[in-house]
Amino acid sequence: MPKIVNHEEKKQHILEVAYLNIQKHGSMGTSVRSIANAANMTTGQVRYYYPNHSILLEEILAQLTKEIEHQIIEIFMDQSKPIIPRIIQAILLTIPLDKKRRADMFVWLAVQNQNSVSVNQSMSNEIYILSEKVYEILKAEQLLKSNINKEKSVQRLHALIDGLALHKLYQPDQLSNELIEAIISDEIYSWME
Repeated sequence: MPKIVNHEEKKQHILEVAYLNIQKHGSMGTSVRSIANAANMTTGQVRYYYPNHSILLEEILAQLTKEIEHQIIEIFMDQSKPIIPRIIQAILLTIPLDKKRRADMFVWLAVQNQNSVSVNQSMSNEIYILSEKVYEILKAEQLLKSNINKEKSVQRLHALIDGLALHKLYQPDQLSNELIEAIISDEIYSWME
């Protein structure tokens, strides 16, 4: 009797092994062969699901982005908290404040550098969209200053998030999580009446 293979489980297993491999060796030190070895598979099996290294890396990026987007949507949907703490919490999800987010950002940067992924899959683009969403939420809640410049404010928040994320990744002990939260809070409150 033929063995029944759960293809989705196999694909997910390959992605998990690739993620750990990139974390340990960087994207340059990660090959289809090293992923296959770590997954107890042949390179042919890995290539069946991911025909080339770039497709595999793109899938890892897509999965990381999807996870963060899902968490942000959950935060915004939670009506039990006031809107400003939810906005701050959503922004903080994009900054490597804990071991998991630090690992995610390291993998994301390694894959970005290796793969030159298009802008539409870039986390930076997602952070810009989040910054725009913050502006729109505050506008809908009628909390914005009347003279605020949307493009300048959104770009400044985007740059602030990017800068804090990189700073926290490369110099994790220089800024405490509490200070980063205070900096983000100050920026959001500077938009408000």
